[in-house]
Amino acid sequence: MANHPRGRGRTVRAVPSNRPPAGGGMEPGVPSYTEPEVRRWPHPIEETPRTPEPSLHYIRCALSYQNQLLADIKVLLEQLAANAEDAHPAS
Repeated sequence: MANHPRGRGRTVRAVPSNRPPAGGGMEPGVPSYTEPEVRRWPHPIEETPRTPEPSLHYIRCALSYQNQLLADIKVLLEQLAANAEDAHPAS
């Protein structure tokens, strides 16, 4: 039952092999391998925006706030480093 194909939605297609036919050699000018068919899935047209779960919304807001604080801290540290180099130039 583990290998039962029902319900998987996949189709099996035969892929030509590069072995010569049983009656003789390969025909010249005929490729020994052909690419399988490519199926592209359509993108969803427009999804209606879902309201996020309250706890996930809270976490997203908290992470956004922390990212903004870290960006501000980075700017301040860069300013401090620039001021320290101006006050004490390297010899």
